[in-house]
Amino acid sequence: MSDTITTNYNQLRQQLADDRRFQFRDEHLCFEGVDLDALARKYPTPFFVFSEPEIVRNIREIEQAFAAHANTKTFFASKTCSVMGVLAAIRDAGICAEANSQFEVRKCLEIGFSGDQIVFNGVVKKPADLEYAIDNELYLINVDSLYELDHIDRISRKLKKVANVCVRVEPNVPSATHAELVTAFHAKSGLDLEQAEETCRRILEMPYVHLRGLHMHVGDQVPEAEPFAKATKVLVDESRRLEEVLGIKFDLINVGGGIPVPYKYDEKNGDPLKDNMYAGITAQDFADAVIGEVHKWRTDVQICIEPGRKVTGSAAVLLTEVACEKRKTNYDVNGNVECHVEWKFVDAGYSVLSDSQHFDWFFYVYNASRISAAHDEYIKLAGPLCDGGDYFHMGVKGEEFLLPQSTAPGDIVAFLDAGAYSIESQTVYNNRPRTAVVMIDNAGNDRLIRREDTYQDMVGYDIY
Repeated sequence: MSDTITTNYNQLRQQLADDRRFQFRDEHLCFEGVDLDALARKYPTPFFVFSEPEIVRNIREIEQAFAAHANTKTFFASKTCSVMGVLAAIRDAGICAEANSQFEVRKCLEIGFSGDQIVFNGVVKKPADLEYAIDNELYLINVDSLYELDHIDRISRKLKKVANVCVRVEPNVPSATHAELVTAFHAKSGLDLEQAEETCRRILEMPYVHLRGLHMHVGDQVPEAEPFAKATKVLVDESRRLEEVLGIKFDLINVGGGIPVPYKYDEKNGDPLKDNMYAGITAQDFADAVIGEVHKWRTDVQICIEPGRKVTGSAAVLLTEVACEKRKTNYDVNGNVECHVEWKFVDAGYSVLSDSQHFDWFFYVYNASRISAAHDEYIKLAGPLCDGGDYFHMGVKGEEFLLPQSTAPGDIVAFLDAGAYSIESQTVYNNRPRTAVVMIDNAGNDRLIRREDTYQDMVGYDIY
């Protein structure tokens, strides 16, 4: 007899057939109409599958949310996923890009974003990075320290090129997200709010540095709108004050990103403020919180936003093969049997999907080869790495996941909503290759947009 967790999980599984991304066909799970079991026979597992239609849908949702403020400019946070094929899809969807390193800037330029479509962020921008950014005439450099500002001044004078900047400040607003995802409260990023005036005065004396506004970022996967409203108010109040005392008019206000993605869908059973795997708010809630505060100041100012997870999070699944299974017995320290554990081993570990290791991230996991079968057996799900911690810790019941009792080696397991930060965080621990990436395009065709690492890739860095 099913328990409540099993019943709820299988209700969610059945609801996938009504999800805009998924379909059931011949016992298999399909993604944008493409059979995932068949796809996993075409490309070597593990690999990620992206949906260009879902990327576009997410971007349009954000744009619609900000329809009440026509002068909004959207910059995709490329740290979320900088695979060139994904960047191309985002470029084609008509928005801009935000980068956090020189190479991210270079990738954005190479895929076709122009300099004036790129924002450059980061707490450590070395002189060479800043020179590259200024030389390529980026839309904005978000200044993170006075030390950095001095470099921008010197380099812009040398190049005799204008450097467009925002001053990043910390609004001192906490949020109910993971501690390591908070960036606006006791964080390493940005300047103290009290330093904003001094910083702006210095910029106004620099011949080639153009001050465009203030910048902030509240955090990632923030489950409520209130911190965005509070932080935007802080930024608006300071912008208004600076305009008055300095006799200037800002071009824009940059409120960063942080729109959450629902990793857990059964909202009636969860509290987003206690578990940020429930999104809690939508892009519309985020937009309303921001616009409501900005319009108390000015309606003509440009609002810049830097969403990342919201654009790609729901746009990819990880496919991994069940490669092994075993039943093990847990004993207490006196040798008495505590319980038996059913283990399923897949060919993707925390080197492939590291969010689950570093942030105790939750993902729905389904057997894509037997999606129509009831997922009614509690199992522990492990990866292939030689490390005791290489198993997926955040299951539906403690550390346990649900898969069909018929699940067997050779079956394909899908991790849902795996499109944000996963590829960027991969390692080659145990000298296992970083994965391939497949794109399902707007026409419903699949194509390889990143191949799996080869042995030569991994030894090519070594000098011996």
